[in-house]
Amino acid sequence: MKIVVDENVSYGLVERLRMRGYDVISTSELPERGILDEDIYTLILREQAIFVTRDHHFTNPIRFPAEKTKGIIYVRHGNLKSEEEIMIVENCLRSHDLEIFQGKLVTLYRDSMRIR
Repeated sequence: MKIVVDENVSYGLVERLRMRGYDVISTSELPERGILDEDIYTLILREQAIFVTRDHHFTNPIRFPAEKTKGIIYVRHGNLKSEEEIMIVENCLRSHDLEIFQGKLVTLYRDSMRIR
């Protein structure tokens, strides 16, 4: 399964996931810099990918309905160091069957997770 990582997430996550064998698309590597949220949403639909972001806009179910996606993982803002952010997302992906995220908005906190 593909994973799209937003440019606002630590690039170290992209590297770590690739090392672990995930098929990762980083929006920071796309030719279009500053890609619009709507274009990112179209990309994750087209690629049938899980999306990892820190952008709160993607939690809006009217603009970006998670049920049409393979899952949106929102890393809740906070004072996370890059390594903490990487560990939170990596642990989430490693400890769950990725199918559980299908059509869901997953919010990751430093010490918990909420799926809706």
